[in-house]
Amino acid sequence: MFPTGIIDLHCDTLTRDMWASQPPACGPLVNPAYHIALGKMPRNLRWVQCFAIFVPDNYRGQDAIDFFDRYRAVFDRQMVAHGDKVSPCRSFSDMEQALEAGKFAAVLTVEGGAALAGQPERAQVLRDAGVRMLTLTWNGPNELGSGHDSSAGLTACGREAVAELERCGVLVDVSHLNDRGFEDLLSVAKKPFVASHSNARSVCGHRRNLPDAFIREIADRGGLIGLNYSKDFLSDSGRGNLDDLYRHVCRFLELDAGACLALGSDFDGTDIHPDLDSVEKSLSIYGYLTQHGIPADTADGILFGNAWRFFKAWL
Repeated sequence: MFPTGIIDLHCDTLTRDMWASQPPACGPLVNPAYHIALGKMPRNLRWVQCFAIFVPDNYRGQDAIDFFDRYRAVFDRQMVAHGDKVSPCRSFSDMEQALEAGKFAAVLTVEGGAALAGQPERAQVLRDAGVRMLTLTWNGPNELGSGHDSSAGLTACGREAVAELERCGVLVDVSHLNDRGFEDLLSVAKKPFVASHSNARSVCGHRRNLPDAFIREIADRGGLIGLNYSKDFLSDSGRGNLDDLYRHVCRFLELDAGACLALGSDFDGTDIHPDLDSVEKSLSIYGYLTQHGIPADTADGILFGNAWRFFKAWL
């Protein structure tokens, strides 16, 4: 048996080349060295991928705007160059049409609220550019708040930005946000929000992962959480294989949070065990879960159905 498809809430494929000493000649969606490459995709796969523009912590103001614009242009060019295989999606109906046409569906997102340049009203600019989800912070502080490497909560600008993102229809993403910032968000958020690539802290103690209380809060609010494949966030030992991912799934199910669970691989942005280091291996999660006693409909929900229903309601 196979899952309905795969929906992956986060990858860094678009900006992976920023770390290269010399940018590769090919575009990021066809680089065979990357976790995600169109030439390596399984045939006949129904695949929806959220492609993040990762804005590093050291970018501020116009530099952050310019950085976003540069990689938004990369995304646009890749969509045109490979339009026979992948389609950019700004709505749920776009996703439906892409999959019905036998194409992969690509959703543009941003990792790092510095892309707003301290101007909450820029949420509409990002929306108009096709962005449908924004991670408020990365590891450190920015104008909106602080990531897990620092302790400050949401700023006044951050609170205003959350309201503006919700107003214009950009999903709020709390992955990387520290505990104080998460608690601040609870008093501001009016709509369901996402943790696009975060695991259970009670299984792996890294601060990037979510405490049980936060998982329950996201589930109770009808939100969505994507399982991160990073070795560091799957296991305290740093192993991070399929067995470790299964332990996180079991914890979410114990917390009655199975309906909010999805995939958030962090492909091309982290160190991933060979068990999980390609889209094809993401498909293997379905068989592993069902072979270990997870009901088929629950496993299919994690790989596809839960995020599909969420996007139908909120994208």
